[in-house]
Amino acid sequence: MFKAPVIAITLLVATTAQAEPDYSRVLDAATFSFENGETDRAVLVANGDSSSDLYIYLDLQPGGDETKAPKPALLKQGVAFNGGMWGQRPSLETNAKGSLLIKSENTGIGRDRWTQTLTVVYRDRQFIVAGLTRDAYDTLDPKGTHSCDLNFLSGKGKKDGRPVEIKTPAMKLANWIDGDLPKECSF
Repeated sequence: MFKAPVIAITLLVATTAQAEPDYSRVLDAATFSFENGETDRAVLVANGDSSSDLYIYLDLQPGGDETKAPKPALLKQGVAFNGGMWGQRPSLETNAKGSLLIKSENTGIGRDRWTQTLTVVYRDRQFIVAGLTRDAYDTLDPKGTHSCDLNFLSGKGKKDGRPVEIKTPAMKLANWIDGDLPKECSF
């Protein structure tokens, strides 16, 4: 008798959480413009599962109806690692070309340390992973340092400072799986 209302409340909370981020768990946010000078915003939220979710809002109008929460153009769950400690927190930045940079890292714990930047562009009404930059190093082995810088749009990149052709095509951000690196960035 008591279980039915609890289940209904749980389902309501789960549905609401996907439509709007839990603002008490926001890790970072960036306001910028993908194109046309419109105001776009990305919000990175800890999801409690060693990763973070990304909400992207397009064409936010200043002075619009503030009584209604805007709907995200994209919600990408598990977009970046979030270890919960200093040196393991993801963040957002933008670059001069209007791309969104999703940064993640493990620079504070364990032997294997790394930093990663995912470059996201907005093309033909799609959020596309245009690039990946990753640096990794072993704190106990000075020769255990690796890097890759890949441009999926041009098909060119560098692995450990040497030019490489990229076989992995650009993909939609919605299909990106964090931690599932292309072979050009596997060390």
